Amino acid sequence: MDLFYFNARKWERWTILLVLALFSPLLLLAQQRVSVTGTVRNDRNETLPGVSVTATNTSTGAVSSAQTNAAGVFQFTNLPAGGPYNFRFTFVGLEPLVLSGYTLKDNSPLHLPATLKETTSSLNQVVVVGYGVQKRREVTGAVSSIRAAQLKDQPVSSFQQAIAGKVAGVQVIQNTGAPGGSISVRIRGLNSISAGIDPLYVVDGFPLSNDLKNLQGTTDVVNITGQASFQKSPDPLSTLNSDDIESIEILKDASAASIYGSRASNGVVLISTKKGKREGPPSFSYNAYGGFQQVSKKIKMLDAYQWAKLSYDAKNNAYLDAKPTGSINDDNATRGNSNFQIAPEILPYLKGEPGLVNTDWQDAVFRTAPVQNHTLSASGGNDKFQYYISGNYLDQKGIVIGSGYKRYGVRANMTANLTPRLKVGISLNPTFDHYDLINSEGPWTFDGILSNALKAAPIFPVYNPDGSLATNKQNVWAYGYSGGENPVALATQIEDKLDHIRNLGNIYGEYTIIKGLTFKTFFGTDINYFNRNYYRPSTLGSYKPIQQGAPTIPKGSAQTAQSVNWLWENTLNYHFEVSKHHFDVLAGYTSQKNTTKANETVGTGFPNDAVHTINAATITSGTSNTSQWSLLSYLGRINYNYNDKYFVSASLRSDGSSRFGANNKWGYFPSISGGWLISNEAFFKVPVISELKARVSYGTSGNFQIANYASYDLLASNNYILGNGSGTVVNGAGLAQPANPDLTWEKTVQFNAGLDLGLFSNRIYLNADYYKTTTSDLLLNVPVPFSSGFATALRNVGKVQNSGVEFGVTTHNLTGAFSWNTSFNISANKNKVLQLGPGNAPILSDGGNGTISQLFITAVGQPIGSYYGYVNGGVFKDQDEINAYPHYATAKPGDRRFVDVNGDKKIDANDRTAIGSYFPDYIWGLTNELRFRGFDLSVSLQGVQGNEILNLQRRFIFNMEGNANQMADAALSWKSPQDPGDGNVMRPNRVTNANSAQISSFHVEDGSFVRLRNLTVGYTFNSKQLGNHVRSLRLYLSGQNIYTWTRYTGYNPEVNARPDNPLSQGEDYGTYPLPKTFIAGLNLSF
Repeated sequence: MDLFYFNARKWERWTILLVLALFSPLLLLAQQRVSVTGTVRNDRNETLPGVSVTATNTSTGAVSSAQTNAAGVFQFTNLPAGGPYNFRFTFVGLEPLVLSGYTLKDNSPLHLPATLKETTSSLNQVVVVGYGVQKRREVTGAVSSIRAAQLKDQPVSSFQQAIAGKVAGVQVIQNTGAPGGSISVRIRGLNSISAGIDPLYVVDGFPLSNDLKNLQGTTDVVNITGQASFQKSPDPLSTLNSDDIESIEILKDASAASIYGSRASNGVVLISTKKGKREGPPSFSYNAYGGFQQVSKKIKMLDAYQWAKLSYDAKNNAYLDAKPTGSINDDNATRGNSNFQIAPEILPYLKGEPGLVNTDWQDAVFRTAPVQNHTLSASGGNDKFQYYISGNYLDQKGIVIGSGYKRYGVRANMTANLTPRLKVGISLNPTFDHYDLINSEGPWTFDGILSNALKAAPIFPVYNPDGSLATNKQNVWAYGYSGGENPVALATQIEDKLDHIRNLGNIYGEYTIIKGLTFKTFFGTDINYFNRNYYRPSTLGSYKPIQQGAPTIPKGSAQTAQSVNWLWENTLNYHFEVSKHHFDVLAGYTSQKNTTKANETVGTGFPNDAVHTINAATITSGTSNTSQWSLLSYLGRINYNYNDKYFVSASLRSDGSSRFGANNKWGYFPSISGGWLISNEAFFKVPVISELKARVSYGTSGNFQIANYASYDLLASNNYILGNGSGTVVNGAGLAQPANPDLTWEKTVQFNAGLDLGLFSNRIYLNADYYKTTTSDLLLNVPVPFSSGFATALRNVGKVQNSGVEFGVTTHNLTGAFSWNTSFNISANKNKVLQLGPGNAPILSDGGNGTISQLFITAVGQPIGSYYGYVNGGVFKDQDEINAYPHYATAKPGDRRFVDVNGDKKIDANDRTAIGSYFPDYIWGLTNELRFRGFDLSVSLQGVQGNEILNLQRRFIFNMEGNANQMADAALSWKSPQDPGDGNVMRPNRVTNANSAQISSFHVEDGSFVRLRNLTVGYTFNSKQLGNHVRSLRLYLSGQNIYTWTRYTGYNPEVNARPDNPLSQGEDYGTYPLPKTFIAGLNLSF
């Protein structure tokens, strides 16, 4: 036993010693792990999230990696002691930094701060392209990029507003100043006459549908009042929170955009949202601002005393025209006609009595409106899992009373590396929007608030002494004055509310089959639900002069709509190299389907104004519809790079669409492009030139934006009287649209040549592009034989061309403690119609105006949708001028003179011609950024030159009839041959002579402007000024749309009353003014 015990203890001791010998190096290694942390900043002392940091042990070759979190902090928790180590820091847009020679010692944590400088090489930046990413040096198409830093600090509800003036060839038009209102983006002009003209927006790989604009309910005014609606749809892209956006790429030419095939003819906008980083512990950011908005500009109108005098003169002139033997002293009984009679209300004003009512109706409907925005985000992760989560709240009241917009949103972007080869990700973005809508736009007869405010007589008060809304004098109508509503009543008593719930999301999986070969499957959905309720109370009739009696019958509508858009994509990407030859190959298959449903119920006769629900009304009409479209696509692309000098890219997409005819279901959209990085050639040694690259591309794309069933036979319900003559009405259906099995895509072919040039180590960097785009097979309604039962049918017959140049320059004027950077871009585009229908007959259109016909003309050789009317020749000074010029028979001195365009010695409809165009000669933008220590200043200017505006508001507030208020320049009117005024403002006359109300070049104004788009000043605290729990803090003040230099007399020279109709761009009709906004904000990380 003793021997056995002795041997067992002996073996136990040897076993313990053996284990210690085997594992002692590992134990020793575990004891010698070292922590390395640090904060990475730029040369402006701002912390940098997302910086890639690699630690290389030069003795062993071991490499470890990390990324900075939202506060700019990186951390290595277990680097082996020893070394020496090299630490490399890289970030897009900044110069790489290497800190070398660090030997790590056991139990001695290393703190390693780093400062990165702005890169001098634009070609090293990474940009997002369709279905992938590329280094800027490899891009052979025309692609412009906007980074998150260029979007921040701007008080805008939609990211589109923030990019205005930032990109050459891209015109951003804020069609209305309404909160959450419509915004148009035009990339290199207009390519269509009857199809859609908006670019394709792709959010994190999901192509959005433009159908959402049509689902938000804009038909209630038509159904309720029987008149056209002038209200523009809210912007569906306002659901995207700018704070969540990482980058925006704009694909401008066919080579860059044609990978999206049938939807790319108007350009493509790629939006990438923020993702999680491999950064360890979570980091939090809070961005917030609050401030106020005010109307940027008021239209100068006559005051009550001036208006009373003009009205008096207009009545007298009309009376004396009709009765030359009369006198201005004749009483109303003698005058007889209400158009000649003087209203008793204006007599005290004519006498100049002080202290009378003198209402500024614009002040009555405008207000100083608050705005606030809050975003709280968290991000973090590790090698296995990364996340970015944010919540957003925006509350923007409108500068017109009664209007407002609220947005509540959440975003969650998560990625998981399940195995070294398999990665999965999910993105969710639910949002809720609420709009308080008002009908601020359009004619006064259609409840247009601003038109009513501008026309309203200033002799009437807004409120009664008891605080109730004032009722205009009922006898005013009897004296021929405008019978508009009290505009404050329109803004406060009509209820029009829209709720929008949206969930935009996707899930994907990515598997590396072999080195360089990756398969990705992607499924996304965009689900939208709209609910809109409208109510017009009975009291409104009592706030205008009573013609038919009041109160009116209350009217209302209830609308719901939903849209489900899903996409499934499967792609293979293969990257491989053979010596100096680099290849990237893409092949893919996608399918997408969109289904929309909409319902509307209209009713009248509500029991009282306290009950607004539609079930309490007598239902007068109802509509319900369902619509679908689907798209099946195959795509491929090859990118080739030889030795970082020569680049070639070729792509092909094939789209099959449900929207097109049976004989043309499939369209094919190829492109090819090439680039030459000349500065990488051995023979090119020009010291002043640091980078030089030439690009050329050619490709095709299509336009998918047409009606879902334009190629099919469509039936419409009709009533018929049948039987034995008793008048029995039966329901039936008749052919409403003939089929066209040959209906095909509008095809856009574009050539682009570009040059990228860097000078003085890229302190100056320039881009220049020339392009020429031709779109053929335009969809037009052309005459067909009457034997078909139709007057016109949709055919592919038209052709239009856009050509232009773009130039951009970025300069680093000063660097160091005081830095100054400048960005400038300018572009010019010429639009021309090349071909129309049979005989190239011009297209005349009212643009959906509903009140005035033939406002626009589209003719061969002219831009799309030129303004159409008479050429203004001023006013007739005296009878001798009337006798010397062609004129209407009723013309009198002081009436408008039109030019005899066709020279036939008479003035008639044949003298109408193109009198102006919406298209600018050129657009430009300029941004300067200055920084000194913790202070920063940014100033952005935007300019548009040469565009013209059809100001239809002038037709009513500058018609000199005196039945409504007039613009202040009415004081410059003709008064006599000896006092002809400015020669362009006709005499006051209640009964218009000589067709002076006809649309003419008098109503067309120069819309050129220079706008101080944004001015921001901020201060970033350094780390010594902050506590341990605050990683970074920046405070700032910012102003948006601060001032506009323009000769345009309306509210906003950027106006566009009908943004979705290519034939009627550039019209102004009481459009909601653009606000100027002033805010204070903070950026906080902790």
